[in-house]
Amino acid sequence: MDEVFQQFQTWFLSKKAKWDTLGIQVDKAGLSEFGHQYWIKMHSDQGLGNIVLYESNGYYWVDFEGGNYDYDVMFQRSGITFQNIDELDCYEKDFIDHITWKG
Repeated sequence: MDEVFQQFQTWFLSKKAKWDTLGIQVDKAGLSEFGHQYWIKMHSDQGLGNIVLYESNGYYWVDFEGGNYDYDVMFQRSGITFQNIDELDCYEKDFIDHITWKG
């Protein structure tokens, strides 16, 4: 696992305890079997989604995708590039708000 994937994993693990308190369960997380992707698949009573870090030829980007059972709009932020992994925090907050929103 390269340095950026390790940073992403550390970032994810630092969020997991907070997600647990919000009723979010992580169904699966880790590198894809073919590499070049780190998936975090999760759900709550109100919705589900995933956060994915992709890599191709040394270029990295993140996608956030989620749905809420009571809200007919998908949360989708894709192609997010970053210099520092903590730049993802604002997207993560909006994503978590979306999949846990109670209508």
